[in-house]
Amino acid sequence: MVKIALCQTDTVSLPEENVAKMVCMIQQAAEQGADVAVFPEDCYFDVDAPREHGEGPEPLDGYFVTQMRAAAEKYRINLVPGSFECRAENGKYYNTALFIDRKGEIVSRYDKIHLMKAMNYDESEHVEAGSTPAVFDTDVGRVGLMVCYDLRFPELARGMVQAGANIIFVPAFWPAGSPLPPRTDHWDTLVNCTALLNQTYVIAVNQYGHMSTEIPFGRSCAVDPWGTVIAQCPNRVGIVYAELDMDYQEQVRQRLATWQNRRPECYTLH
Repeated sequence: MVKIALCQTDTVSLPEENVAKMVCMIQQAAEQGADVAVFPEDCYFDVDAPREHGEGPEPLDGYFVTQMRAAAEKYRINLVPGSFECRAENGKYYNTALFIDRKGEIVSRYDKIHLMKAMNYDESEHVEAGSTPAVFDTDVGRVGLMVCYDLRFPELARGMVQAGANIIFVPAFWPAGSPLPPRTDHWDTLVNCTALLNQTYVIAVNQYGHMSTEIPFGRSCAVDPWGTVIAQCPNRVGIVYAELDMDYQEQVRQRLATWQNRRPECYTLH
């Protein structure tokens, strides 16, 4: 069994205040026996808001990562601290998610591969796209990292599970869509389908509240390999816990047998 803390936050303007809030949640999660605490995308500061407090891209040894590593080590908990602006050499930045272990060591780094260039928004104006999926071993098993918009590209999750990932962590900043049609149904469907089609646990943690001109709606959730939501955050800031039964995951994979019955030699059209 693996216990996950889904830490649903609302990012405010002061980075130091966000870090303090995260550290408090990390402590709470550790006291409840969580193996991993997971936060949303852009939880360090609102990347689309005016830069009023010196916010900007940081290196891996900058303030944010240093504080997150110290918290993971202090409370002896694995940590996915959402995503942050990691400085790139070309003047842009990577939208970077990390997995930090209980010793405060960075186990893996993932730079968001799929940048959103849609709905009158172009993430690539400031963000450099990553090119390498992140699948790696931890003390809770082999896991993978994705970020938000990556959910719309099923090849990424499928490839990670083919590479052995048994849990996929997805920090996100997924807004309600105003003034566009609501996207809450997209969120629910994509997260559930990613779990069901790949028969893997998916932990998707979304922002909540007002950020810039957007209103992320939360609904952070853990979905099991059967496509069943086993934990979901209510409509507020807070922590919800999910118990992942890895033996059950193996049972699902044996019962449905879609991995055994795949015929990849038939999938390429000529």
